[in-house]
Amino acid sequence: MENYLIWFVLAAALIGLEMLVGTFYLLVYGLACALGGVAAWAGLPVVPQLVVGALGAVSGTVWLRLHPVSAKHKGSDSLDIGQRVEVESWKTDTHLRVRYRGTSWDAELLVPLQTPLPDRPTSLYIVAQRSNTWVVSAEPPAA
Repeated sequence: MENYLIWFVLAAALIGLEMLVGTFYLLVYGLACALGGVAAWAGLPVVPQLVVGALGAVSGTVWLRLHPVSAKHKGSDSLDIGQRVEVESWKTDTHLRVRYRGTSWDAELLVPLQTPLPDRPTSLYIVAQRSNTWVVSAEPPAA
């Protein structure tokens, strides 16, 4: 078996394993193995192949250390936060049913409203999520 095939199979295995783990380090090491495979395909001897793979792995690891992926996601990762929902019915003064994404959901008010029932808003904003219940407010969350 040719050296470049070994490198590319190892790269594919590491990138496939990354899909299960989700840390980005295995992705970097898979790409480093792909670089080693390119070096092997170009006809370089084994030692330069290892050097190219190692340099790719080290530089990728340093880059991940300097640019942490999780630092960009502060707060909740939910794309639903800030979305508007339509009120279907009020169960109590703080619990209600809302319509969102084509279906009915349980919701709870973040702050109880002091307005009488006929004057309550017909649309609210999602500010949080507790299990399968939306926490809603009359004001959209701060960006």
